[in-house]
Amino acid sequence: MHKFHLNPRPVKVSIFILIALAFALTACAPAVAIEPTVEAAAESIETPAAVFSAVDIIDSVSREVVIDAPAARIVSLAPSITESLYAIGAGDLLVGRTEFCDYPEEASALPAIGGFSSSSISIEAITDLEPDLVIGGSIYQADLIDALESAGIQVIILEPNSIEEIMDSLQTLGAVTGHTTEASSLLDEMQTRIDTVTQVVETIPEEERVSVFYEVWNDPYMTTTNQTFIGELINMAGGVNIFADLSEDYPSISSEEVIEKDPQVILGPSNHSDQLSGEIIAEREGWGDLSAVQNGRIYIIDGNIVSRAGPRVVDALEAIAQALYPQSFGE
Repeated sequence: MHKFHLNPRPVKVSIFILIALAFALTACAPAVAIEPTVEAAAESIETPAAVFSAVDIIDSVSREVVIDAPAARIVSLAPSITESLYAIGAGDLLVGRTEFCDYPEEASALPAIGGFSSSSISIEAITDLEPDLVIGGSIYQADLIDALESAGIQVIILEPNSIEEIMDSLQTLGAVTGHTTEASSLLDEMQTRIDTVTQVVETIPEEERVSVFYEVWNDPYMTTTNQTFIGELINMAGGVNIFADLSEDYPSISSEEVIEKDPQVILGPSNHSDQLSGEIIAEREGWGDLSAVQNGRIYIIDGNIVSRAGPRVVDALEAIAQALYPQSFGE
């Protein structure tokens, strides 16, 4: 039996959840000129049920779930889960998705069972699709578990919060779908691309690394710390997150704190791009003198690749590295 343990996420109810529902899941055009390059694993090689080894999972809400047979009909409750399944060649197992699951394009043809929050998801719509497995992407979807299990449907919640956990999640999805070979190939590709970036970053002296402010939202001002995979991406790309060590994952901060730290670069997701132009930021009181504004170093990263805990985080890493060090990673 294969055993997979995912680090349980503590439940933190905050304004970030509301903001995440508003912008982290919606489709937005990327503003950094890098095309996502993670492709679905080459042609699917299905593992016959006869040789399937049971999978024992401790999911993100500390539940032990044993999958005795490869999933054949899956409903995904998160865009990150949907694109992860397609990336490992298991997209044909999907029978339902959320209305935010828009990548890859063929996912849009699947029946939608609601939005991302539990209150917007229809249990009836899920059961009508007769899935044998429902995979959630947020600990805040855990209150759907009882109703689904009462209907005889197995449920796992996978909410990775680091690059390592994202890769563990992909391995888990490969195991429960019988697509371990494809998952391993994808993970090897991701690791190679990560190593390519980090090897270049290692050549940049610590004293030459740029300070970064990542703006999640502006009312109130919110950022990310190094406790999240977004913060980890900034660090891996050679950025020095000016709010790396704050205790919350997505803390609120003051305008004065940003001004005092004077970041050399400002980053933000495309979902928030209407508030991140140089002109708008310069109009904020005291922000016009920031080094990032003075030097025109404000960059927008595709919100779908930087905010979703899926295989395209490597695209986000490369986009961030290119923004921070164009001389090292190319314009």
